[in-house]
Amino acid sequence: MQMKDTYNFKSALFVSLVYFLVGILWIYFSDSVVDIISIETTQIALLQTYKGFFYIFVTTVLLYFLFLHFLRSQNKEYMKRLEILKKQTELAKSLENSNQMYRALFDNMLDSATHCRMIYENGKPVDFEYLSVNNIFESMTGFHAASGHKISEFIPNYAEENPESLLVFDEVASSQKARKWEHYLKAIDKWFSFSLFSPAQGELIIIAADVTETKKYEQHIFEAKEHFDYMAHHDPLTALPNRTSLLEKLELKTSGMEDHHFALLFLDLDAFKEVNDSYGHRFGDALLIRITHLLQILFPKDTFISRTGGDEFVILLSCQKDKNVIHATISSLIEILNNPLHIEEIDLFITASIGIAMYPSDAKSAEELLQKADAAMYNAKNLGRNTYSFYDVQFTQKVLYRTTLATQLKKAMQNNELELYFQPQIDVKTEKLLGVEALLRWPTSEVTISPAVFIPIAEESGLILQLGEYVLVRGCQIAAQWAKDGLLNGRVAINVSARQLTHIDFLMTLDRIIKETECSPLFIELEITESSIIGNPEKMIALLKVIKAKGFNISIDDFGTGYSSLSYLKNLPIDKLKIDISFIRNITQEPKNQTIVKTIIALAKGLNMSVLAEGVESSEELEFLRQNGIDLIQGYYYHKPMPLDEINRLLSH
Repeated sequence: MQMKDTYNFKSALFVSLVYFLVGILWIYFSDSVVDIISIETTQIALLQTYKGFFYIFVTTVLLYFLFLHFLRSQNKEYMKRLEILKKQTELAKSLENSNQMYRALFDNMLDSATHCRMIYENGKPVDFEYLSVNNIFESMTGFHAASGHKISEFIPNYAEENPESLLVFDEVASSQKARKWEHYLKAIDKWFSFSLFSPAQGELIIIAADVTETKKYEQHIFEAKEHFDYMAHHDPLTALPNRTSLLEKLELKTSGMEDHHFALLFLDLDAFKEVNDSYGHRFGDALLIRITHLLQILFPKDTFISRTGGDEFVILLSCQKDKNVIHATISSLIEILNNPLHIEEIDLFITASIGIAMYPSDAKSAEELLQKADAAMYNAKNLGRNTYSFYDVQFTQKVLYRTTLATQLKKAMQNNELELYFQPQIDVKTEKLLGVEALLRWPTSEVTISPAVFIPIAEESGLILQLGEYVLVRGCQIAAQWAKDGLLNGRVAINVSARQLTHIDFLMTLDRIIKETECSPLFIELEITESSIIGNPEKMIALLKVIKAKGFNISIDDFGTGYSSLSYLKNLPIDKLKIDISFIRNITQEPKNQTIVKTIIALAKGLNMSVLAEGVESSEELEFLRQNGIDLIQGYYYHKPMPLDEINRLLSH
C-alpha cells in the first residue's frame, strides 16, 4: 500500500512539473510571437486576451481528460474492491453454510463422531481431549462428553489398557493421513470400526461405528465354519479323522515334503455285519468306539488313526524300513482282540484282518498305497481272517484280474452274452423229470467262466442285483414258453441271492417280472440260502410268507452248510430242502455224512417238506439215498446241466 502511495505522489508531481514548464514556455513564446506580429497596443492587448482564452481552453480540455482518466481509474478500483468484497461476503456465507451443514451432518450421523486434540507428556501420547462430539456419541458409549473432557475421565486406565489405540491416533494426528482401524474397547465391552483423519496437526476426527453385533455374527460364522470343517474331516461316531482327512494326510506325506518311511495299515473287522444284524446298530456303534479306544491306546500318541467307513480303519505308522516294529504292534493288537470285549453286559469276540503297504517301497502315491493295503487286507481275509498280511505284487494282479472280470461281466450282461443252462431234477420213485434248476453260465470265445468265479465278483462289485434280475427274467420267460408249449413238468428253480432277497424293492421286482413275462408264480421255485435267513429271521419269515402267498414255491439251497436255527426253520414257509453236495460225495464211505443226510431227510419229512440231494454221481449214492427216503435227485448220474436247445429236446420226448 505504501509503495502504491509513493508511486501516486511521484506521478502527480511529474504531471505538475510538466504543466508548470509548459505554462512558462507558453507564456514566454506566446508573448514573443505577439510582440513580433503586433505593432499596435490595442492589437497586442487583443492577442493577449485571445492567447489567455486559448490557454484556458487547452488547459480545460487537458483537465477534463485528466479528471476523466482519474475518475475512470477510481471507478475501476472501486468496482474491483466491490467485487472482492462481494466474493468475500459470498465466501463467508458459503463457509457459514458449510459449517452449518458440517455441524448438522456431524450431529446427525448414524455413527459416533468426535473432534479431539492429542495430549502429550514427554513427547508421548497419553490422552486426548474432546473438542466436540455428536449426538450419537453419548448413546453409543454412555459418556456425557463435552468440549474439554478427556477420555481418561471416563476410562481412568485407558492409556494402560489401550496403548495401541493412542499410538494409532497419534500416527494419524501427526501424519495427517486417513486410516481405518478396528478396536475392542474393554471398558464398555464393544467392538468399534474407526475411520480416522486429521483436520490439523495434533487434532483428530474419529468416526466410530459399533460393529459388536457384526463381530458376533462373524464369530458365529467362523465357529460354524470350524464346526463344518471338523465334521467334513472327522467321523461323527468315533471322532477319528475320516477318509477326506486321510487322503489329505497321505497327499502331504507322499508329496516329498516329509522325507521318511511309513506303513499304511488297512484294518477291517471280521464279521462285523453279523454283529450288527445280531445285536443291533447301537451295539455295533459301541463296538466301533471300543475298537477306536483300543487303537488309540495301542499305537503311539502321534499315530494318525482314521475311520474310513463302516468297520474299516486306516493307520499311518512311522517306521524306518523295519517291519519288526509293525509285526510286534499288530501281534499285540491281535492278542488283545483274542480276548472278549465286554459291551453292554455282553462278552463279544471280534477279530480283524489287516493289510499293510509300505511307503515308498510298495507305492509312492496315496491312491496306490490304499489300493495295495486293501489288496493285502483281502489276502489276510483269504488266509482265514484274524491275521495280517504285507503287500505282495501278486495281490495287485489278483485285484486287477477281478476288476477286469467285473468290467467284462457288466459288458456281457449288456450284450446278452450270458446263458441259462438247466439241470433236471428226477423223482427217485418214478425216475421221471420233475422240475429243472436254472444255472447261469458265461461262455466266452476262449473258455466258459465258472459261476464260482464270477458270482463272488458280482457280489463284491454290486452287479449281483442286475445279474439276479437277469436270471429271474430269463427263467420266467422260458418257464412261460414251456407252459404254453405243454413241455413244463414241475417247476423251474431259480437261485435268489441274499442281497436280492433283502433288497427293499424285491417284491415289486417279482411282481413286475411276472407281469412282463406273463409267467405264473406256480411255475417258479425260488431257491434261497441259509445265510440270507439268519441275519434277520423274523423279517425273512414275514417276507417268505408274502412270497409264498403269491404262489411261488420256496426251497433252501445247500442245506446243512449254514447255521439255521431249528426254531426258525419250523416257522419258515419252505417247500423243499436241498442237501448240499459236500454231504453226498463219498457218502457210502463216510459214516458222519450218512448220519447228517439221514437226519436232514428225517427233519424234512417231519416238517412236511420234500428233500432233494445235489451232486449225485454214482449208483451207490443213489441207492443209499433211495433207501433213506430221498424224494428227488439232481446230479451227473442222470443229467449234467445243459443249454436251452438240449433241455428242449429232452422235454419234448
